[in-house]
Amino acid sequence: AGGMPPGTSRMSGMPQSRTGFGRDTATGRPMTSNRAAGYSAAPKKTNGLFDPMKQGEASAKPLEKKTELSPEQKLREMEKEIHRLVEQSAITRENGNVREALEKAKEAGKKERQLCRLREQQNLLDQLNVDLTYAVCLNLAIQHQANDNDNEALTIYTQIVKNKQYPFSGRFRVNMGNIYFKQEKWTAAIKMYRMALDQIPNNVQAIRFKIMRNIGHAFFKMHQFPDAIDSYENLLMHGGQHLDFMTGFNLILCYYALGDKDKMKS
Repeated sequence: AGGMPPGTSRMSGMPQSRTGFGRDTATGRPMTSNRAAGYSAAPKKTNGLFDPMKQGEASAKPLEKKTELSPEQKLREMEKEIHRLVEQSAITRENGNVREALEKAKEAGKKERQLCRLREQQNLLDQLNVDLTYAVCLNLAIQHQANDNDNEALTIYTQIVKNKQYPFSGRFRVNMGNIYFKQEKWTAAIKMYRMALDQIPNNVQAIRFKIMRNIGHAFFKMHQFPDAIDSYENLLMHGGQHLDFMTGFNLILCYYALGDKDKMKS
């Protein structure tokens, strides 16, 4: 009546495990282990972070500090920056933006003066870059001239041509002559042109002829026709390719003013 449910009975001996395996009766040890293969029982502490690749075991190397430039290297970097500004100034002027070109030229001049002061403070005067100073000053004068700042340009040109460290700077008296010509200061223009001629080699004929033509124009403006004729005829002696329309027309007017009809016909 009462008793066990049908189909079941009491089991004698050691009970079976839930996995269906028994125990080794000789050792009393379970036949299986609950230790997973490949993992240690006591994993290393990782400060509570999940680190399966164990990247935290090796401490991160500190970032290497950037090597600080020496004082001389810093000055070299300043030189490069000044060179870049001068080049940008010249390119900007060629592109037609004369105002921006002047601003870059001024910035280059400011940095170049700072560079000279730093070299002086560090007793490195023997390393002064004369060529860089020359390039900066000349570019600044050219940019002032392009912006019609005649007085500023003349001041810088004068400093350049009087500096004995620049042996060929006298050629830039042509630029000074052009400024005086524009200002209708004919005598000063002629003086600058003639001084520039002394600096131009004889084998650079094209430039010499242009200067002589400008001298003739200045004399023509002053109504000094004999002197103008001398300059113009000097061009004719070396070929008519250097005699443009305006020069030829002025020469005829000079002959007319002096009443030289024969020369006018020729």
